[in-house]
Amino acid sequence: MLTHNCSYAQPLALNSVKIKWVDFNMEAFANVSCEDLDHSFNDGEKRSKSIFNKKDLLHFQSRLKGLKPIKPLQSFDVRGSVNLIYSKRNVKYCFDVFGHFYKDGNYYFNKQLLIYISDKIFVHHPEYLDTLRQYE
Repeated sequence: MLTHNCSYAQPLALNSVKIKWVDFNMEAFANVSCEDLDHSFNDGEKRSKSIFNKKDLLHFQSRLKGLKPIKPLQSFDVRGSVNLIYSKRNVKYCFDVFGHFYKDGNYYFNKQLLIYISDKIFVHHPEYLDTLRQYE
């Protein structure tokens, strides 16, 4: 007798997104790493916002698909992090002000994702983001 087992992989549902950031114009004495973001700035300088709206989460997921792997960066100065909260796991990306993202030792570029994040945390994203190009 043969048994047959069918299973289908379903994409994980994104339950919420938590964005932490400091002002993009804030200066630091040295580049801030992903691990040091929480300890490098005073509590008054850090902001956070959570996103729960399904429409916004769908837009966020569609922008995530545009992450393009890039070569490791010589200089990466973190100004925020994005925590993706799924039902069974959390995923964290750190970002700089130029559309570069970092996760688990890998670097990515996604201008549209940074613009989307900026539009969620500021009234309007900074104008320089519209002219950003990927530099490798």
